[in-house]
Amino acid sequence: MTISIVVPTFNEEKIIGQSIDQLYAFCKKNLSNYSWTIIIADNGSTDKTLEIVKNKKTKYPQIKHFHLEKSGKGGTIKYGWQTYPADIHIFMDADLPVELRFIDDLIKPIIKKKYDMCIGSRHLKQSKLQWSFTRIFISRTYNFITKLFFNISLSDMHCGFKAVSSNMVKFILPKIKNTGLFFDTELVILSQYSGFRIKEVPVSWKEKAGRKTKVKIIKTAITYLKELIKLKMRLLRRKK
Repeated sequence: MTISIVVPTFNEEKIIGQSIDQLYAFCKKNLSNYSWTIIIADNGSTDKTLEIVKNKKTKYPQIKHFHLEKSGKGGTIKYGWQTYPADIHIFMDADLPVELRFIDDLIKPIIKKKYDMCIGSRHLKQSKLQWSFTRIFISRTYNFITKLFFNISLSDMHCGFKAVSSNMVKFILPKIKNTGLFFDTELVILSQYSGFRIKEVPVSWKEKAGRKTKVKIIKTAITYLKELIKLKMRLLRRKK
């Protein structure tokens, strides 16, 4: 059983070294029964992120990396999943806000072939969330709107902690048009509409102290709304 873990990066020089150390140590200890690879998928970094990653690569044999110019978060994930074959593909945010012990919960349902996709959720009853009130409100509002648009019962479309089967990568990725932050949502919605089995797993999510988001909230919210409408129209046309 092979597992690839894609970590998208954009100017993450302050945290990427520590994140690689933590993720590598976890995988070596807890994924010894699998053949695993960590792929640092860089999206146009201009700081020392790539230099740090290259140094870590010389230390850790199971680290891979690539650099794309301005492809967007979704574009780097898509490229990573399609370039490095595996039975199960994972992606997670570079600052590792989800406790790594939840990787097991993410992959086990796919290994047992009960589900095609597992997504971490910050909004299930069992989830533990350390996040600002503003971010929680925005996330819940976005997920509420998405549910209304697409009649989906899932609670957290855009949590940066997901795993998919190799069959899903082959079938769904060519259909995804968004290469930015909306990639998460489009991945989930197209998968559900295509009949794939999706499981949500509760996670512990902790916002890193002092870490400023690179996302411009109002601009991103408008972009997301436009993308939701575009995707809804695509799916409606497909039904005709």
